[in-house]
Amino acid sequence: MDISRADLQRALERIVQIALDRNDTLPELPVVKVNHDFVQAESQLLNTPLPENGQGLNDIFSTVYQTVLKDAPSANGPRYFGLITGGTTPASIVGDFVATLYDLNVSLHLPKETVATAIEQLTLDMVLDLCYIPREAFPGKILTTGATASNTVGLMVGRQWVAQQRWNIDIAEDGFCGKTIRLIGGRAHSSMIKAAAMVGIGRRNYIDVSLDDEGHQWDLDQLEKILKEQQVKDVEASIVVVGYGEINTSCFTNDVLKIRELCTKYDAWLHIDAAFGLFARAIPTHAHMAPHIESADSLTSDGHKWLNVPYDCGLFYTKHVDVCEQVFGAKSAYLATANAGGADIRQPLNMGIENSRRFRALPMYMSLLTYGAKGYRDMFASNCRFTELLGDWINENPELELLMPVQLNNVLFSATAAKWNTQGGNDAFIDAIKETGLLYVSKTVYKGKPAIRAAVSNWRTNIDTDLPITIKGIEKALQS
Repeated sequence: MDISRADLQRALERIVQIALDRNDTLPELPVVKVNHDFVQAESQLLNTPLPENGQGLNDIFSTVYQTVLKDAPSANGPRYFGLITGGTTPASIVGDFVATLYDLNVSLHLPKETVATAIEQLTLDMVLDLCYIPREAFPGKILTTGATASNTVGLMVGRQWVAQQRWNIDIAEDGFCGKTIRLIGGRAHSSMIKAAAMVGIGRRNYIDVSLDDEGHQWDLDQLEKILKEQQVKDVEASIVVVGYGEINTSCFTNDVLKIRELCTKYDAWLHIDAAFGLFARAIPTHAHMAPHIESADSLTSDGHKWLNVPYDCGLFYTKHVDVCEQVFGAKSAYLATANAGGADIRQPLNMGIENSRRFRALPMYMSLLTYGAKGYRDMFASNCRFTELLGDWINENPELELLMPVQLNNVLFSATAAKWNTQGGNDAFIDAIKETGLLYVSKTVYKGKPAIRAAVSNWRTNIDTDLPITIKGIEKALQS
């Protein structure tokens, strides 16, 4: 199975050249190449058997490049505005490559052998620094595969805590013991509902108390009524989830301090889902949108969104380290490794779902150090200014409708022409935008009607060059 040094060198040289060429040309590449032949090719591809004999590394690389990479969407390019996707800074690309090269498993804190786990803790703390959050606010922290995994961890720790507070039940050891834990929120992200299904809370045990379509205003009287009744009847308890950055509008839940007070009063867990909204705290003009984030019992964010590091990278923070260890603590003797004189760093495998974890902190660490707080804050502010200007143009275009004033880094809009005002028409309009190859947007639904979302999260997105191209692409789609 060995590959010769010469073959490996040739393959790596090709990868380096592709990386350099892509870095130089990415802003000019088509954002997506719509190819209707892919559907037919996909079926044929899925029926390909495993070959009996291996082939040369360079031949395989050529095949992969031609069939997978050559026409792949430029998802880390400056006008890919789909799925709230960030880019990949050159520093993070290098970090990701090095993480793969050394292939460290950062599941255990082994201070006599490596500082990798300390780097992960430091990286997570530097993100708090970036967002003006005291490091001591969240002593528990770990990197996950993404916000969905981090939200799942939050619910798993939250259910353990509320069961202990209310009934002295250890769910990690004994299960729910006939009790019910509900999830209360306002327009919670689908990943929260998915997490509720995975951790045994159940989708139907989600209660929405929002008063609007953005989850901005909550019915606090209803929230208190639910929590109070649960306390009196003593068979139910709740995890309360607040959204910092609704996916369509970037709106933030209001009255977080009041929600915190109710959670404290009735022994409810407060989780804040701030997958991209966390970084509003880093922008002087937008920091007011995300107040009191440090009041959460647990907090979720994403690195592969606005921090512009490669997939996959999620962030999880909590005040309750000991509860994490109750839920995730490994019982195997061979994993019971002490810190052996190192810093007070909890074993990573006892803080989250995974026992085996790649060194995903390294790309973020290198990127944060390379660009610094100012570099990131300038990028966040530039993205926000881009969305403001795009929103202004849409608002002034009679063929388009801006559905919500721009709040942060999302633009929510639709076309006004009758042919676009149905679900199929909206899909066709989005397809027409993609067909231009100039930008990429996502379809969504807002207030029960089809809509379009452009999420601007890329460090490369330039107001002077990319805004005119973006406008040109939308105008071209309107004329199709």
